[in-house]
Amino acid sequence: MFSLLLILFMQIFGNNTEAAGSSPAIRALKLENSEIQLDGRITESAWNYLPVDNFTQRDPNEGMPASERTEVWIAYDDEYLYVAAKLYDSRPELIDASLTRKDNYILSDWFGFYVDPYNDKKSGFFFAVNAGGSVIDGILFNDSWDDDTWDGVWEAKTSIEDFGWSVEMKIPFSQLRFKEENKMKWGVNFAREIKRKNERSYLVMVPKNESGFVSHFATLEGINGIKPKQRIEVLPYLLQKTQFLVHDASDPFYKSNQFKTSAGADVKLGIGSNLNMNLSINPDFGQVEVDPAVINLSAFESYFSEKRPFFVEGADLFYFGIGGSNSNWNFNFGWPELFYSRRIGKSPTGDLPDDYDYADYPGESRILGAAKISGKLDPATSIGAVSALTERTYARIYSGDNISEIEVEPLTHYGVLRIKREFNEGNQSLGLMVTSVNRDLHDNNLKDQLSKQAYTVGLDGWSFLDSDKQYVLSGAFAGSYVDGSKEYMINLQERPHRYFQRPDASFARLDSNRTSLAGYFGRVMLNKQHGNFYFNTAFGSASPGFEFNDLGFQWLADRLNGHVVLGYRWYEPAKIFREKFIYAAHARSFDYDGNLLANFLWFRSGGTFHNYYNVRIGGHYSFEKYTKNLTRGGPLAIDPANYSIRFSFGTDNRKEVAFDFDYDYSADRAGSNSNEIQLEVDWKPTPQINFIFEPEYRFGYEARQWIDAFDDPTAAATYNKRYVFGKIKQNTLSANIRLNWTFTPTLSLQLYLQPFFAVGKYSEFKELAQPGTDDFIIYTHVRYDNEEGIYYIDPDGSGNAEEISFENPDFNYKSLRGNAVLRWEFVPGSVFYFVWSHNQTNYDYAGNFDFSRDIKSLWQSTGDDIFLIKFSYWINI
Repeated sequence: MFSLLLILFMQIFGNNTEAAGSSPAIRALKLENSEIQLDGRITESAWNYLPVDNFTQRDPNEGMPASERTEVWIAYDDEYLYVAAKLYDSRPELIDASLTRKDNYILSDWFGFYVDPYNDKKSGFFFAVNAGGSVIDGILFNDSWDDDTWDGVWEAKTSIEDFGWSVEMKIPFSQLRFKEENKMKWGVNFAREIKRKNERSYLVMVPKNESGFVSHFATLEGINGIKPKQRIEVLPYLLQKTQFLVHDASDPFYKSNQFKTSAGADVKLGIGSNLNMNLSINPDFGQVEVDPAVINLSAFESYFSEKRPFFVEGADLFYFGIGGSNSNWNFNFGWPELFYSRRIGKSPTGDLPDDYDYADYPGESRILGAAKISGKLDPATSIGAVSALTERTYARIYSGDNISEIEVEPLTHYGVLRIKREFNEGNQSLGLMVTSVNRDLHDNNLKDQLSKQAYTVGLDGWSFLDSDKQYVLSGAFAGSYVDGSKEYMINLQERPHRYFQRPDASFARLDSNRTSLAGYFGRVMLNKQHGNFYFNTAFGSASPGFEFNDLGFQWLADRLNGHVVLGYRWYEPAKIFREKFIYAAHARSFDYDGNLLANFLWFRSGGTFHNYYNVRIGGHYSFEKYTKNLTRGGPLAIDPANYSIRFSFGTDNRKEVAFDFDYDYSADRAGSNSNEIQLEVDWKPTPQINFIFEPEYRFGYEARQWIDAFDDPTAAATYNKRYVFGKIKQNTLSANIRLNWTFTPTLSLQLYLQPFFAVGKYSEFKELAQPGTDDFIIYTHVRYDNEEGIYYIDPDGSGNAEEISFENPDFNYKSLRGNAVLRWEFVPGSVFYFVWSHNQTNYDYAGNFDFSRDIKSLWQSTGDDIFLIKFSYWINI
């Protein structure tokens, strides 16, 4: 199916479009017999020609010549692109040569090289190295955005000299994507950062009140006759994992899972000079960095970022709706994330029976194989495709001396196709995206929990509305289709995105005979791209049946939404501020029944002082509206008017110790309130060590926290159900603690620790009195069985209602998560990892927060420890 869609798309949009535009020209030198000795010293005769040196400041004095001279040369041979730079400094003893691990940006003295090999004015690569030899690389996309998750295999060396410092880069053509021609024109730019002056200068400087970055690049000429060899990269790995987990000594499954060895390989094949095919054989999709602990009291799932390299690389190709516009505002709406790669290899879905003694339940669905194509068919057309197969997954249970297997995840194929094409020199674009999930369902239990097949098809694009590219109109439309058993479709209709079971719903109602669900999404956005005055507005719609959660991440459906944003940015220094801004917005949302779900005013303002301290203030006021999430599928209720105010302050982060402080207060007319205090301390005691401490404390009350719904024929006013809530006093204390110790640019140790405490104490139990109101009946006949931990409530005293009961919802969740990662890139592209991961939890003293006691009980708890050694070796064939 994907092949047919690809052929159809290319037949319709098959004409090649070359991006054009005037820009200064730079010439690259072809190396014939000269060999570059990569040592960071500019001594080779190849560099004895006129350099590029006319850099312009963007900060701190926009438009002024750079305060220190920078000379840059570019050369090439048949296999490599070379970049050399002399960075003169009048105070070389003050050059900051701090070390940091790969792709971890810190304030330092940097040199950056940006290249647009397609010369499409939208995309490219960047390579940066600081005076200490630490490196960052990544991709450029959407003209002004970047992503450092791409990892190229290249080399850089630096040398600190009497005149300043110098750098040499050696980048294989095999790592770049370009249209192979005898005479090529690329886009290039260079940047320099001087930490002590807070100075950033560019060869081509884009003023702050203009938009874009790649589209302004200089033109690189002289790269002629490059014939890259067939690109085949193989990255085999060997992994040894040892687990010491909290377990029952009689658990028959523990020993067999304690020591695991695995091996596999990633293969990258070059298709011409502009496309990549990635293949994985028994891929290692284990995570080096742990997910943070969260307490989620809402009806929606928590979102976690992707960390697996196979999916991270090229992720920008699969963004939907995002493009053209350099700013996307999402007030209670947004572009849908049709491809959420963490669905692939996710934790299994199937339930286990109640009567078993021990279980061996897998934490993920093993990926049998995965393939990805990414790159460009020509300078105007990009393509990305993913195909992955996860195995049929079984859990083992031990019961009565017998071990049996239960299927908990079916054999599943995931597919994604993404194509984008630009027209009229990048003034317009049209994209296609298709996703599919197909499951081989055998188990009846899984048929009730998973769809058999799910598809989405979407079109998106943009068009600039004027020759100056000041205004851009972006839009997207998508349709979805899901089918499965009747039981699964009931589950799908009752999800928080839609709540078809609501007794007061009229547009979309629960249909117990449904075996499929279809829906649509549409949105248009107008954005002002540059200038001091700012404007953005959008209108969107997601139908009640829109469903893309099988391979995407969904949090909305049944919604009509619109917003308008106005702002003004002062980029020129004034008496108090170097630069400042103010934004204000209004947004509204309705469901398809016409109920008002959101109606609020929002603002944000702030600035940077001349000493590089900064201040921010923001907030919102939300008018009274309806909510259909409060009763979790019950009738509408009133969401009372609420407001928030947020203040933040930060110091100059060039200093050895820098601080950022945030305070957020919110409250509503129902009596809820929340205080959130965040502090970030960034300490750099030596050029090799960076310590970051980020504590956060949140406390307050929620007046209407969901408990449960209970059937009761006497509750006629609320459709024969009682919707029960409580007032919760909640304290959440956490901290992210990171230590980055970089021994050399290729050897680093990263320590991460997250203590987390979340305590909730419930009181004042009540029920919704009337649908569509904010009226509640507070229960007075409440008794608590301390032994059983059960609340018993008589809803109407001497009336006919039956007593209801529920478990004590109080909680005291404590966890300590962390890991240590030793990373050594012993040769370019080849890495040795040693990882220690730790996790321990404790639930004592529910509802009672005492930090000293809680931290002691957590510390005394046993935890899980996992040790992992991984060796991967990059082979370039």
